[in-house]
Amino acid sequence: RGLGDVYKRQVIMIVTAFTLNAQSLVKYHGEVNAGYSVGIGTFATNRVNIHTIQGVDISKYFSTGVGVGLDYYHELYEKGKGELVLPLFLNMKGYLPATETVSPFFSLDLGVGIGLTKGVDGMAGFICTPSVGVKLSHCTLQVGYNMQRNSEYGFGYTMGSIQMKLGYIF
Repeated sequence: RGLGDVYKRQVIMIVTAFTLNAQSLVKYHGEVNAGYSVGIGTFATNRVNIHTIQGVDISKYFSTGVGVGLDYYHELYEKGKGELVLPLFLNMKGYLPATETVSPFFSLDLGVGIGLTKGVDGMAGFICTPSVGVKLSHCTLQVGYNMQRNSEYGFGYTMGSIQMKLGYIF
């Protein structure tokens, strides 16, 4: 065997080691969250939130994924009439592991909310939700500020809320 074969084997061993190491660091991250947002500000509107995030854990310190959900705005425009908005967003979480089962975290959702029902049909807007929370084994508790900027027919307004969520990570 020549010197070339030795180098080929070394390269294959190095690539295999890096691949196995990367596979052990990056793993699937699925999450389901249910919550309630209490409206604050000029266009204060309460809403029920159900979201899911599908992504990856990059390490024990960081996860990222794509989120989708439903926000039910009860009494957005008139009493007794609710509206549905579809949030589509990128989620990023940074963890500070305290123990094997407890990890405080900072989370950021950035995306868009799209109106689904007749009263909000044609409405779309930017969503930004920074929050803090704690991961307890597979469960999460978090609180944050949800800002949704809506615009329709050239008129725009911002709806803010304090958002509280309970979640499960699988």
